[in-house]
Amino acid sequence: MREPETIATQSHWKRYQKVIGVLIKYGFEDIVSHPPLSRFKSITGKLAPLRDGKSVLLYTRYERIRMVCEELGTTFIKFAQVASNRPDVLPEDLIHELTKFQDQALEVPKEKIQKILQEEYKRPLKDYFEYIDYNPLASASIAQVHRARTIGGREVVLKIQRPDISSNIEADIAILRSLVGIIEHYFPQYQAFQPRELLKMFETSILKELKFTAEAANIIRFQKQFAGHPDIYVPEVYPEYTTNQVLCMEYIDGFKITDIEAIEKNTGLTGRDLALKGIGLYFEQVFEHGFFHADPHPGNIFVMRETGQICFIDFGMMGFVLEKDQERIADLLLSISSRDIQGLKRSLIEFTEDNYLSNEQELEQDIVEFFANYESLAIENIDTDEVLRGLNALFFDYKIKVPSNLLLLIKAMLIIEGVGLELDPQYDIIKNIDPYARRLLLKRFAPEKFKGKFLRSFLQLSELVTELPEDIRETFYKIKSGKLHVEFEHKGLTPFLKKMETVSNRISFTLLLSALILGSSWIVTAEVPPYIFNISLLGFSGFVLSGLLAFRLLYSIIKHGDF
Repeated sequence: MREPETIATQSHWKRYQKVIGVLIKYGFEDIVSHPPLSRFKSITGKLAPLRDGKSVLLYTRYERIRMVCEELGTTFIKFAQVASNRPDVLPEDLIHELTKFQDQALEVPKEKIQKILQEEYKRPLKDYFEYIDYNPLASASIAQVHRARTIGGREVVLKIQRPDISSNIEADIAILRSLVGIIEHYFPQYQAFQPRELLKMFETSILKELKFTAEAANIIRFQKQFAGHPDIYVPEVYPEYTTNQVLCMEYIDGFKITDIEAIEKNTGLTGRDLALKGIGLYFEQVFEHGFFHADPHPGNIFVMRETGQICFIDFGMMGFVLEKDQERIADLLLSISSRDIQGLKRSLIEFTEDNYLSNEQELEQDIVEFFANYESLAIENIDTDEVLRGLNALFFDYKIKVPSNLLLLIKAMLIIEGVGLELDPQYDIIKNIDPYARRLLLKRFAPEKFKGKFLRSFLQLSELVTELPEDIRETFYKIKSGKLHVEFEHKGLTPFLKKMETVSNRISFTLLLSALILGSSWIVTAEVPPYIFNISLLGFSGFVLSGLLAFRLLYSIIKHGDF
């Protein structure tokens, strides 16, 4: 594992310089003082700059982490955004900072856009498009969006990947691996944040986002999911114009969902209508299809001019919910809605890896306090954002490792609730989610479902009964012939063995030291020549060596905090 890191260090040397410089600039010298980053430390200054009129060192560590990511650009911002989806791993204050990023970037010049398009398409651009507007509709960190018209007159948008973005992200991921290695090795207090798992999650997410053919597949799946639905419109995608670096889809001529005045004037829909319809469609995605838009901010939701249908755009980040997870979420939300302490405790424990928590009683007490905060409030007066943040705090405090897709859903629900409140200040996500959750639970007990489960269980049982005699016979044969092997693995024994090894080494060292002192005493008493200061030279040397070894032992004990 070490060799690839060294190669990455050498091949991305200039980028390393930039990263080290920014880390030192914002007061993270403790991180860059360790290899492999320490070799670059001398190339940067240590002056702390001003930010909004005060030294950056006066900001909190979490604020400075956000500043570092902002200055280092796309990869680090995206990594921070992905990490902010893990409230079970990161503290709430850090997540609060990591949600402040805006996905904006400088405009890519026309010449570079043309070059990318020409490289992606096999024939001249005039064979594909009547015109391309090189003034971008939007310019984000990964891609830039341009309006165009195909040969044949279809109005489309081209989502074009920024030049060299893949190689830049590859370099930054190599550097992030180095940073993760340093944090894991030298800063054990941050192990609880699971930096390696966060990096793995980010790498998977960013590589998917860089493949525009995958986004095209998401749109096609979403189309099939809502085919014929009267309230939702899904844009067409054009695979013949789509590559890994260019996505071609229908141009949506609609109103941004928060443009309430224009929408009401053209379609008659009020803010309340939009909240109920738009967010109802979102719950359908989650609870009926298990495939949902994971970034439903207002800029990604439009209302069609003619029909008033809701239209989602930007399908680069999608979430999946398995049927069993849909039921888990329904249980959890209904427990919150009905303020069921035992129900919420069971729901949280179901999210753990082995359905077990050693401090279950403490969790119950914290749930009591969690509900006590809202005991005197009517359900419509409860701040849902605060409820979900309180839920995230329980995940973090009890190290309940929630699947990443469910955390993505919780984050998306926070965003969609914000949209709902912007459309209708009286909107209550918990009250409106309740019917979908109950419908899902009723579906769990539907006769058809029981019939299917019973049939599967019967087939599995009949297979077990058929194979059991042969399995028993084979087991007894192995026992009689002495061929039965039992593998035993004791987890968590290594630290104990290391401690015992240290203790035994110190005992052996102490015995050796005692023997040396006693031997030296006997030699001095026996007056063995030659002499120094009328003392046996051999005995005197033994005392000096004993003193040095005793000092070494004492230093080792104090240094490792075992004194």
